[in-house]
Amino acid sequence: MKILYYTWNENSQEDMLQTLRGLGHEIVVCDTPCQDYEQDKALSACLEKVVGEQTMDCIFSFNFFPIIAKTAEKCRIKYISWIYDCPHWTLFSPAVKSAYNYIFAFDMLQYQQLQALGVQHCHHFPLAVNTTRLSHQLEKAGEEKKCHDVSFVGSLYENNLYDRLNYLPEYIRGYLSGIMEAQEKIYGYNFVGELLTDEIIEKMNQFISMDLPEGYYATKRELYGEMLNGKITANERLHLLAEVSKRFFLTLYTASDTAKLPQVKKGGIVDYVSQMPVVFRNSKINLNMSLRSIRSGIPLRALDIMGAGGFLLSNYQPELAEYFEDGKELALYGSAQEMMDKAAYYLAHEEERRQIAAAGLRKVRELFSYEVRVKQMLEMTNL
Repeated sequence: MKILYYTWNENSQEDMLQTLRGLGHEIVVCDTPCQDYEQDKALSACLEKVVGEQTMDCIFSFNFFPIIAKTAEKCRIKYISWIYDCPHWTLFSPAVKSAYNYIFAFDMLQYQQLQALGVQHCHHFPLAVNTTRLSHQLEKAGEEKKCHDVSFVGSLYENNLYDRLNYLPEYIRGYLSGIMEAQEKIYGYNFVGELLTDEIIEKMNQFISMDLPEGYYATKRELYGEMLNGKITANERLHLLAEVSKRFFLTLYTASDTAKLPQVKKGGIVDYVSQMPVVFRNSKINLNMSLRSIRSGIPLRALDIMGAGGFLLSNYQPELAEYFEDGKELALYGSAQEMMDKAAYYLAHEEERRQIAAAGLRKVRELFSYEVRVKQMLEMTNL
Protein backbone atom coordinates (compact mmCIF):
# COMPACT_ATOMS: atom_id res chain seq x y z
CA MET A 1 0.00 0.00 0.00
CA LYS A 2 1.18 3.53 -0.80
CA ILE A 3 0.67 6.10 1.95
CA LEU A 4 1.20 9.85 1.70
CA TYR A 5 2.54 10.81 5.13
CA TYR A 6 2.19 14.44 6.14
CA THR A 7 4.64 15.51 8.84
CA TRP A 8 4.82 18.71 10.89
CA ASN A 9 8.02 17.54 12.65
CA GLU A 10 6.05 15.85 15.42
CA ASN A 11 7.98 13.77 17.98
CA SER A 12 6.43 10.52 16.76
CA GLN A 13 7.31 10.97 13.10
CA GLU A 14 10.23 8.55 12.86
CA ASP A 15 8.51 5.91 15.01
CA MET A 16 5.45 5.93 12.76
CA LEU A 17 7.47 5.92 9.54
CA GLN A 18 9.62 3.03 10.78
CA THR A 19 6.50 1.06 11.67
CA LEU A 20 4.69 1.65 8.38
CA ARG A 21 7.76 0.71 6.37
CA GLY A 22 8.36 -2.30 8.59
CA LEU A 23 4.84 -3.48 7.78
CA GLY A 24 5.70 -3.38 4.10
CA HIS A 25 4.03 -0.12 3.05
CA GLU A 26 5.51 2.37 0.61
CA ILE A 27 5.68 5.87 2.09
CA VAL A 28 5.88 9.27 0.42
CA VAL A 29 6.57 12.08 2.92
CA CYS A 30 5.22 15.60 2.54
CA ASP A 31 6.76 18.19 4.87
CA THR A 32 5.42 21.40 3.33
CA PRO A 33 4.73 23.71 6.30
CA CYS A 34 1.05 24.37 6.92
CA GLN A 35 0.49 28.13 6.85
CA ASP A 36 -3.30 28.07 7.18
CA TYR A 37 -5.29 25.13 8.57
CA GLU A 38 -8.32 25.93 6.40
CA GLN A 39 -7.03 27.60 3.22
CA ASP A 40 -3.45 26.70 2.32
CA LYS A 41 -3.07 26.62 -1.45
CA ALA A 42 0.60 25.61 -1.40
CA LEU A 43 0.04 22.58 0.85
CA SER A 44 -3.11 21.54 -0.99
CA ALA A 45 -1.32 21.77 -4.36
CA CYS A 46 1.59 19.69 -3.05
CA LEU A 47 -0.75 16.97 -1.78
CA GLU A 48 -2.83 16.95 -4.98
CA LYS A 49 0.30 16.63 -7.11
CA VAL A 50 1.60 13.60 -5.19
CA VAL A 51 -1.79 11.87 -5.11
CA GLY A 52 -2.33 12.48 -8.82
CA GLU A 53 1.11 11.38 -9.96
CA GLN A 54 1.75 8.42 -7.65
CA THR A 55 -1.69 6.86 -7.07
CA MET A 56 -1.68 6.93 -3.29
CA ASP A 57 -4.04 4.75 -1.25
CA CYS A 58 -4.48 7.20 1.64
CA ILE A 59 -3.10 10.26 3.39
CA PHE A 60 -1.98 10.04 7.03
CA SER A 61 -1.11 12.65 9.64
CA PHE A 62 -0.82 12.94 13.38
CA ASN A 63 -3.56 15.41 14.40
CA PHE A 64 -6.27 16.66 12.09
CA PHE A 65 -5.66 19.24 9.37
CA PRO A 66 -8.82 20.64 7.74
CA ILE A 67 -6.92 21.61 4.57
CA ILE A 68 -5.79 18.00 4.17
CA ALA A 69 -9.36 16.79 4.71
CA LYS A 70 -10.60 19.16 2.00
CA THR A 71 -7.86 18.05 -0.37
CA ALA A 72 -8.53 14.37 0.32
CA GLU A 73 -12.22 14.86 -0.39
CA LYS A 74 -11.39 16.64 -3.65
CA CYS A 75 -9.09 13.77 -4.66
CA ARG A 76 -11.53 11.14 -3.32
CA ILE A 77 -8.90 9.52 -1.14
CA LYS A 78 -9.08 8.43 2.51
CA TYR A 79 -7.53 10.72 5.09
CA ILE A 80 -6.43 9.04 8.35
CA SER A 81 -5.61 11.26 11.31
CA TRP A 82 -4.45 10.05 14.72
CA ILE A 83 -5.12 12.70 17.35
CA TYR A 84 -2.66 13.11 20.19
CA ASP A 85 -3.34 16.68 21.30
CA CYS A 86 -6.20 17.63 23.57
CA PRO A 87 -7.79 20.08 23.11
CA HIS A 88 -7.40 19.93 19.36
CA TRP A 89 -9.39 22.82 18.00
CA THR A 90 -9.26 21.88 14.30
CA LEU A 91 -11.55 18.95 15.13
CA PHE A 92 -14.29 21.59 15.39
CA SER A 93 -13.79 22.61 11.75
CA PRO A 94 -16.69 21.92 9.34
CA ALA A 95 -14.16 19.86 7.35
CA VAL A 96 -14.28 17.22 10.11
CA LYS A 97 -17.55 15.91 8.64
CA SER A 98 -16.06 14.83 5.31
CA ALA A 99 -16.93 11.21 4.48
CA TYR A 100 -13.28 10.64 3.52
CA ASN A 101 -12.05 11.27 7.07
CA TYR A 102 -11.01 8.43 9.37
CA ILE A 103 -10.30 10.04 12.72
CA PHE A 104 -8.70 8.16 15.62
CA ALA A 105 -9.01 10.01 18.95
CA PHE A 106 -6.95 8.92 21.94
CA ASP A 107 -9.31 10.43 24.50
CA MET A 108 -12.75 8.84 24.95
CA LEU A 109 -14.49 12.14 25.67
CA GLN A 110 -12.85 13.67 22.61
CA TYR A 111 -14.20 10.73 20.59
CA GLN A 112 -17.68 11.24 22.05
CA GLN A 113 -17.56 14.91 20.99
CA LEU A 114 -16.84 13.80 17.43
CA GLN A 115 -19.74 11.37 17.56
CA ALA A 116 -22.04 14.13 18.78
CA LEU A 117 -20.98 16.27 15.83
CA GLY A 118 -22.02 13.47 13.49
CA VAL A 119 -18.53 12.54 12.25
CA GLN A 120 -18.99 9.45 10.10
CA HIS A 121 -15.76 7.50 10.59
CA CYS A 122 -14.34 8.15 14.05
CA HIS A 123 -12.86 5.74 16.56
CA HIS A 124 -11.61 5.83 20.12
CA PHE A 125 -7.98 4.77 19.78
CA PRO A 126 -5.29 5.09 22.49
CA LEU A 127 -1.79 6.20 21.56
CA ALA A 128 1.30 4.00 21.13
CA VAL A 129 5.06 3.85 21.61
CA ASN A 130 7.76 2.28 19.48
CA THR A 131 8.58 -0.69 21.67
CA THR A 132 11.02 -2.03 19.06
CA ARG A 133 13.16 1.11 19.27
CA LEU A 134 12.86 1.27 23.03
CA SER A 135 13.87 -2.40 23.38
CA HIS A 136 17.05 -1.73 21.42
CA GLN A 137 17.79 1.29 23.59
CA LEU A 138 17.20 -0.74 26.75
CA GLU A 139 19.59 -3.45 25.52
CA LYS A 140 22.28 -0.85 24.85
CA ALA A 141 21.74 0.68 28.29
CA GLY A 142 22.47 -2.69 29.88
CA GLU A 143 21.98 -3.23 33.61
CA GLU A 144 19.83 -0.66 35.39
CA LYS A 145 21.68 2.03 37.31
CA LYS A 146 19.11 4.18 39.07
CA CYS A 147 20.62 7.66 39.39
CA HIS A 148 17.47 9.63 40.28
CA ASP A 149 14.97 9.08 43.06
CA VAL A 150 12.09 11.00 41.48
CA SER A 151 12.00 12.58 38.02
CA PHE A 152 9.56 14.70 36.08
CA VAL A 153 9.87 15.54 32.38
CA GLY A 154 7.55 18.27 31.16
CA SER A 155 6.56 21.90 30.88
CA LEU A 156 5.43 24.11 33.75
CA TYR A 157 3.09 26.00 31.35
CA GLU A 158 4.09 29.39 32.70
CA ASN A 159 3.00 30.96 29.39
CA ASN A 160 -0.61 29.76 29.61
CA LEU A 161 -3.38 31.85 28.07
CA TYR A 162 -5.00 32.79 31.37
CA ASP A 163 -1.86 34.55 32.59
CA ARG A 164 -1.76 36.59 29.38
CA LEU A 165 -5.11 38.26 30.07
CA ASN A 166 -4.56 41.99 30.43
CA TYR A 167 -7.60 42.61 32.57
CA LEU A 168 -10.52 40.91 34.26
CA PRO A 169 -12.67 42.43 37.01
CA GLU A 170 -11.76 41.10 40.43
CA TYR A 171 -15.15 39.49 40.99
CA ILE A 172 -14.74 37.43 37.82
CA ARG A 173 -11.14 36.50 38.68
CA GLY A 174 -12.32 35.46 42.11
CA TYR A 175 -15.03 33.22 40.70
CA LEU A 176 -12.62 31.64 38.19
CA SER A 177 -9.97 31.17 40.89
CA GLY A 178 -12.51 29.27 42.98
CA ILE A 179 -13.30 26.96 40.06
CA MET A 180 -9.61 26.31 39.43
CA GLU A 181 -8.75 25.67 43.05
CA ALA A 182 -11.60 23.19 43.37
CA GLN A 183 -10.77 21.37 40.12
CA GLU A 184 -7.11 21.07 41.07
CA LYS A 185 -8.11 18.82 43.97
CA ILE A 186 -10.28 16.49 41.84
CA TYR A 187 -9.01 13.78 39.47
CA GLY A 188 -11.04 11.74 37.00
CA TYR A 189 -13.81 14.27 36.39
CA ASN A 190 -13.61 17.77 34.92
CA PHE A 191 -16.38 20.16 35.94
CA VAL A 192 -14.83 23.45 34.78
CA GLY A 193 -17.22 23.93 31.86
CA GLU A 194 -20.25 23.15 33.99
CA LEU A 195 -19.38 25.96 36.41
CA LEU A 196 -18.96 28.53 33.66
CA THR A 197 -22.53 29.84 33.74
CA ASP A 198 -24.10 31.74 30.86
CA GLU A 199 -23.93 34.90 32.96
CA ILE A 200 -20.20 34.49 33.67
CA ILE A 201 -19.48 33.69 30.02
CA GLU A 202 -21.39 36.78 28.90
CA LYS A 203 -19.34 38.95 31.27
CA MET A 204 -16.06 37.29 30.20
CA ASN A 205 -16.92 38.09 26.58
CA GLN A 206 -16.63 41.77 27.45
CA PHE A 207 -12.97 41.43 28.40
CA ILE A 208 -11.61 38.41 26.50
CA SER A 209 -11.14 37.98 22.77
CA MET A 210 -10.92 34.27 21.96
CA ASP A 211 -12.29 33.13 18.62
CA LEU A 212 -11.90 30.27 16.19
CA PRO A 213 -12.48 30.57 12.43
CA GLU A 214 -16.03 31.18 11.31
CA GLY A 215 -18.15 28.04 11.16
CA TYR A 216 -16.24 26.12 13.85
CA TYR A 217 -18.46 24.14 16.20
CA ALA A 218 -16.67 25.01 19.47
CA THR A 219 -18.48 27.22 21.96
CA LYS A 220 -17.16 30.01 24.17
CA ARG A 221 -17.73 27.70 27.14
CA GLU A 222 -15.31 25.18 25.62
CA LEU A 223 -12.74 27.85 24.71
CA TYR A 224 -12.80 29.45 28.16
CA GLY A 225 -12.88 26.06 29.86
CA GLU A 226 -9.69 24.96 28.15
CA MET A 227 -8.04 28.27 28.96
CA LEU A 228 -8.74 27.55 32.64
CA ASN A 229 -7.56 23.93 32.28
CA GLY A 230 -4.20 25.25 31.08
CA LYS A 231 -3.88 27.45 34.15
CA ILE A 232 -4.96 24.60 36.44
CA THR A 233 -2.22 22.43 34.94
CA ALA A 234 0.35 25.15 35.57
CA ASN A 235 -0.79 25.64 39.17
CA GLU A 236 -0.93 21.92 39.90
CA ARG A 237 2.54 21.19 38.57
CA LEU A 238 4.10 23.99 40.57
CA HIS A 239 2.29 23.00 43.76
CA LEU A 240 2.97 19.27 43.52
CA LEU A 241 6.57 19.57 42.38
CA ALA A 242 7.28 22.00 45.21
CA GLU A 243 5.90 19.51 47.72
CA VAL A 244 7.77 16.57 46.19
CA SER A 245 11.06 18.50 46.20
CA LYS A 246 10.69 19.19 49.93
CA ARG A 247 10.48 15.48 50.77
CA PHE A 248 12.43 13.69 48.03
CA PHE A 249 15.37 14.20 45.70
CA LEU A 250 13.58 15.49 42.58
CA THR A 251 15.15 16.04 39.15
CA LEU A 252 13.15 18.24 36.80
CA TYR A 253 13.71 18.10 33.04
CA THR A 254 12.12 21.15 31.44
CA ALA A 255 12.67 24.22 29.30
CA SER A 256 10.49 26.21 31.70
CA ASP A 257 11.66 28.72 34.29
CA THR A 258 12.28 26.85 37.55
CA ALA A 259 12.81 29.91 39.76
CA LYS A 260 9.72 29.04 41.81
CA LEU A 261 11.13 25.56 42.51
CA PRO A 262 14.46 26.27 44.23
CA GLN A 263 14.81 22.78 45.71
CA VAL A 264 14.65 20.78 42.49
CA LYS A 265 17.70 19.57 40.61
CA LYS A 266 17.64 21.02 37.10
CA GLY A 267 18.06 18.35 34.45
CA GLY A 268 17.67 20.65 31.46
CA ILE A 269 16.03 19.65 28.19
CA VAL A 270 16.09 16.03 27.00
CA ASP A 271 15.64 14.77 23.44
CA TYR A 272 12.46 12.70 23.02
CA VAL A 273 14.08 9.83 21.11
CA SER A 274 17.63 9.49 22.43
CA GLN A 275 17.63 10.90 25.97
CA MET A 276 14.15 10.72 27.45
CA PRO A 277 13.95 6.89 27.62
CA VAL A 278 17.25 6.83 29.51
CA VAL A 279 15.86 9.25 32.09
CA PHE A 280 12.78 7.07 32.56
CA ARG A 281 14.83 3.91 32.91
CA ASN A 282 17.32 5.47 35.34
CA SER A 283 14.73 7.00 37.67
CA LYS A 284 13.29 5.08 40.58
CA ILE A 285 10.00 6.95 40.21
CA ASN A 286 8.75 8.83 37.13
CA LEU A 287 5.93 11.30 37.68
CA ASN A 288 3.13 11.95 35.21
CA MET A 289 0.86 14.93 35.79
CA SER A 290 -1.62 14.95 32.93
CA LEU A 291 -2.77 18.09 31.19
CA ARG A 292 -6.17 18.91 32.64
CA SER A 293 -7.55 19.17 29.10
CA ILE A 294 -6.95 15.40 28.73
CA ARG A 295 -10.08 14.38 30.59
CA SER A 296 -10.11 10.65 30.07
CA GLY A 297 -7.33 9.41 27.79
CA ILE A 298 -3.92 7.91 28.45
CA PRO A 299 -1.29 10.65 27.98
CA LEU A 300 1.56 9.71 25.66
CA ARG A 301 4.01 10.51 28.47
CA ALA A 302 2.59 7.68 30.59
CA LEU A 303 3.17 5.19 27.76
CA ASP A 304 6.64 6.65 27.11
CA ILE A 305 7.61 5.98 30.72
CA MET A 306 6.28 2.42 30.92
CA GLY A 307 7.52 1.59 27.41
CA ALA A 308 11.05 2.47 28.54
CA GLY A 309 10.77 0.16 31.53
CA GLY A 310 10.31 3.01 33.98
CA PHE A 311 8.18 2.97 37.11
CA LEU A 312 5.16 5.26 36.62
CA LEU A 313 3.45 7.24 39.38
CA SER A 314 0.59 9.10 37.71
CA ASN A 315 -2.50 11.08 38.57
CA TYR A 316 -5.69 9.07 38.18
CA GLN A 317 -6.96 9.03 34.60
CA PRO A 318 -10.07 6.96 33.74
CA GLU A 319 -8.42 5.15 30.83
CA LEU A 320 -5.16 4.53 32.67
CA ALA A 321 -7.22 2.81 35.37
CA GLU A 322 -9.14 0.90 32.70
CA TYR A 323 -6.12 -0.53 30.86
CA PHE A 324 -3.59 -0.83 33.71
CA GLU A 325 -3.91 -2.18 37.25
CA ASP A 326 -2.94 0.16 40.06
CA GLY A 327 -0.28 -1.38 42.29
CA LYS A 328 0.61 -4.08 39.74
CA GLU A 329 1.52 -2.30 36.49
CA LEU A 330 1.75 1.32 37.65
CA ALA A 331 0.81 3.47 40.63
CA LEU A 332 -2.02 6.01 40.57
CA TYR A 333 -2.78 8.83 42.98
CA GLY A 334 -6.02 10.71 43.57
CA SER A 335 -4.71 13.49 45.81
CA ALA A 336 -1.50 15.31 46.65
CA GLN A 337 -1.21 13.38 49.91
CA GLU A 338 -1.63 10.03 48.16
CA MET A 339 1.07 11.04 45.70
CA MET A 340 3.51 11.73 48.54
CA ASP A 341 2.58 8.57 50.41
CA LYS A 342 3.02 6.35 47.35
CA ALA A 343 6.30 7.99 46.38
CA ALA A 344 7.65 7.29 49.89
CA TYR A 345 6.35 3.73 49.86
CA TYR A 346 7.78 2.73 46.48
CA LEU A 347 11.13 4.37 47.14
CA ALA A 348 11.37 2.13 50.21
CA HIS A 349 10.21 -1.06 48.42
CA GLU A 350 12.66 -1.58 45.57
CA GLU A 351 11.71 -5.14 44.56
CA GLU A 352 8.00 -4.34 44.41
CA ARG A 353 8.78 -1.24 42.37
CA ARG A 354 10.86 -3.29 39.91
CA GLN A 355 8.09 -5.86 39.51
CA ILE A 356 5.50 -3.18 38.80
CA ALA A 357 7.73 -1.49 36.22
CA ALA A 358 8.34 -4.85 34.51
CA ALA A 359 4.61 -5.63 34.43
CA GLY A 360 3.83 -2.19 33.00
CA LEU A 361 6.42 -2.72 30.28
CA ARG A 362 4.88 -6.09 29.36
CA LYS A 363 1.40 -4.54 29.07
CA VAL A 364 2.66 -1.72 26.86
CA ARG A 365 4.46 -4.17 24.58
CA GLU A 366 1.33 -6.31 24.36
CA LEU A 367 -1.29 -3.61 23.72
CA PHE A 368 0.35 -0.28 22.94
CA SER A 369 3.21 -0.94 20.53
CA TYR A 370 3.16 0.89 17.21
CA GLU A 371 3.13 -2.37 15.28
CA VAL A 372 0.02 -3.61 17.09
CA ARG A 373 -1.84 -0.29 16.97
CA VAL A 374 -1.03 0.59 13.34
CA LYS A 375 -2.16 -2.83 12.10
CA GLN A 376 -5.45 -2.31 13.93
CA MET A 377 -5.83 1.20 12.55
CA LEU A 378 -5.37 0.16 8.93
CA GLU A 379 -7.77 -2.74 9.37
CA MET A 380 -10.39 -0.36 10.77
CA THR A 381 -10.07 1.85 7.69
CA ASN A 382 -10.44 -1.19 5.38
CA LEU A 383 -7.00 -0.70 3.88
